[in-house]
Amino acid sequence: MIILLYGQPASGKTTLSNELIRIYDNQDAIQIDGDKWRDVTKNKDYSKEGRNRNLKGAFDMALYLEREGYMPILSFVTPYEEYRKYLAENSNKLIEIYLFYNENVDRGRNMNFAKDFEAPKINFLSLNTSLFSVEQCVNEIINYVKI
Repeated sequence: MIILLYGQPASGKTTLSNELIRIYDNQDAIQIDGDKWRDVTKNKDYSKEGRNRNLKGAFDMALYLEREGYMPILSFVTPYEEYRKYLAENSNKLIEIYLFYNENVDRGRNMNFAKDFEAPKINFLSLNTSLFSVEQCVNEIINYVKI
């Protein structure tokens, strides 16, 4: 199983994946975070092509880890349906968690927004992180994963 937390920058992806890693610690969970992945790959290109290169490499690593018995928890912007579909079609089980927050809030990461973000359509849990605490969001995710 792979858990994908995605949404615009500053929507809570890293915060929630850190908490999920803490909770799933004894279950071979492993975190792959978009910002840390970019540091490793040295890909600072936020164009569509740059984002796609970033996602392809990270998602292939997650698929490998899943096949090796780990539970990858991914936190990436993942603005394009094409890559979410790629991950869903190639994983044993993909859990999609779409995170967003109220538009009138500036959390300081707007410069990296994906202006062409494609909102999800099917098979996902949607969480407005402006309305819920970290604990409430994590509880929602855990309940959704059990389904």
